[in-house]
Amino acid sequence: PTEKELFEAIKNAYVDVITDLYNEGLRTLQFDDCTWGALADDGFAKRFNADRPLEEVRRDFAGRALQLNNSVLDALPKDLAVNTHVCRGNFHSTWACTGGYDAVAKTLFARENVNAYFLEFDDERSGGFEPLQAVSGEKKVVLGLITTKSPKLEDKKAVIERIYEAAKYVPLERLYLSPQCGFASTEEGNIMTEAQQWAKVRYVEEIAKEVWGED
Repeated sequence: PTEKELFEAIKNAYVDVITDLYNEGLRTLQFDDCTWGALADDGFAKRFNADRPLEEVRRDFAGRALQLNNSVLDALPKDLAVNTHVCRGNFHSTWACTGGYDAVAKTLFARENVNAYFLEFDDERSGGFEPLQAVSGEKKVVLGLITTKSPKLEDKKAVIERIYEAAKYVPLERLYLSPQCGFASTEEGNIMTEAQQWAKVRYVEEIAKEVWGED
C-alpha cells in the first residue's frame, strides 16, 4: 500500500533468501545489479522520470537503490562476503547501457557496503578509471577488461597497461582481472563458441599471473 512497506517487503525477501543460502554454507554472494549501469546512462536514466531534471532523477533513484542495498547488506552475517557486478546488458553480444561511472561513483563506490565491485571496462562505453578514486575503505575492484561479447583476444600489453592505469586510483593489491560480464546472461549466450570462452578464461589467468604473480 505504501512505498515504505514495499521497501521493507523487498528488503525482507532478500534477507530471507540470502539467509537460507548462508545456512546451507554460502559464504560469497554476488549481486548482478543493473540499476547502476542504467543510472550512468543519461538516456536510460531519463526513462525513470522524463518530467524531472536528469540529475535530480539520478540522485533520487541512486539514493533509494543505495538505501535498499545497504539495508539488506547490514542485516546479513558479517562473515558473508557480498560483491556487486554493475551489468550494462549482455544479450547475444549486444549491450543496453553506456556511460562512465562518474555519475554514480560518489554513491555506489563511496557508500555501498560491499566487499568488491565487478566493473565492465571492456570498451569506451564504460568511460575512464578516474571514478575509481571514490572507492572507499579497503574494497576490492575487479576490472572487467576482457570482453565476453567477442572471441577476439585483447592485446595483452594494452590490458596490462590499463591495469596499471587503474592502479593510479586503487592500489594494485586491491585490483583484480576478469571478463567484463558473464558468457551467457540468457540461454542464447553470446556469439562465441565454448572453446573461445575457455580461451578467454585462460587468457585472464595468464595476464593475472604476469601482473600479480603465481599466487
